[in-house]
Amino acid sequence: MVNPIPICTTMSEKGYLPHNVIKAFVFWILTICIAVATFAGILQSWGSIGNVVANRCVWSSVILALGSLAFLLINRLFGDLGRLLMDPTPPPGPGVDPAFAERLRKAKAEGRANP
Repeated sequence: MVNPIPICTTMSEKGYLPHNVIKAFVFWILTICIAVATFAGILQSWGSIGNVVANRCVWSSVILALGSLAFLLINRLFGDLGRLLMDPTPPPGPGVDPAFAERLRKAKAEGRANP
């Protein structure tokens, strides 16, 4: 039986920085941004803060959240690219079929195969 080549690796193996740490960090940043934007919207609707301050809070949260998501995607992209460019070991090739390896060994033993 031929050993299958893994088509893709798990999410935790990809990324220039550890992907699971970056994903957790981005999750908490997004959670905080949603909470701040919601809190600013509630305060603005009660009239506790001005419209300008509420808009600045909401848009700052949106920009920070989008930047975090972009960083998550860039880490994933350049992690694969960095591994491809800087890893000195070549990727594993396809596995050899054991039946073919046995036939090749017999052919070499009988002198029918090129050395």
